[in-house]
Amino acid sequence: MTLYHQDTHCTRHDILIDHGRRSVTAEGRELELTYAEFEILARLAARPLQVHSRHQLLTAVHGVSTAGGRTVDVHIARLRGKLGPRLREVIRTVRKVGYAYDPSRAAAA
Repeated sequence: MTLYHQDTHCTRHDILIDHGRRSVTAEGRELELTYAEFEILARLAARPLQVHSRHQLLTAVHGVSTAGGRTVDVHIARLRGKLGPRLREVIRTVRKVGYAYDPSRAAAA
């Protein structure tokens, strides 16, 4: 369940999110994301610099926050791995709170 307004395409830095195709391209590479990874990245990128709690992200993915523990942390870790070394830091960890999308943190090419 997506709980935010979405455009068909959303470009954030070197990441293109195509909501219609449910695809993500990073630095020209199409990423194979799970449903949860796509929803988390789309939500974060739609509101750059805004901190999203783990609860908010779980609710965005599942509609309710039923999963617990480190579920979001695992999705974020896998998502960072798929984004690659240059873009992995655009997802900023906010200790004890959650995550934010910060395109200024992309490593220089």
